[in-house]
Amino acid sequence: MSSQNDSGFSTFLASGAITAFLAVDIQSDGTIKACANGVRGLGILQEDAADANYARVKLWTAPGTFIVQASGTAITAATTYSIITGGYAGTVTTGNAAFIKGLSNGVASNGIALEFAKYD
Repeated sequence: MSSQNDSGFSTFLASGAITAFLAVDIQSDGTIKACANGVRGLGILQEDAADANYARVKLWTAPGTFIVQASGTAITAATTYSIITGGYAGTVTTGNAAFIKGLSNGVASNGIALEFAKYD
């Protein structure tokens, strides 16, 4: 049976514990886990998800901006970033394309959650 999502949010079962505001991707069994380096995934997890529990994901197709955790990199407004290992926003490097744009400045602090806009 097929369904259609018009809200831009969907609920998935977590494979392993995942903290909020990380980019996640779907696996072949239908569960989600944090993205690998350079993988865009489905979207951003909106709440902490314990292993084998359901949590909401804001899909990349949803309107508006996204709160994303950054790696230990300082974030600068108007600069483009990519999704890096662990589902964090991080510096664009060879092999991983820019995907999101910072909308505010943030200090280099692991896990700092900042606002980004999708950048294609």
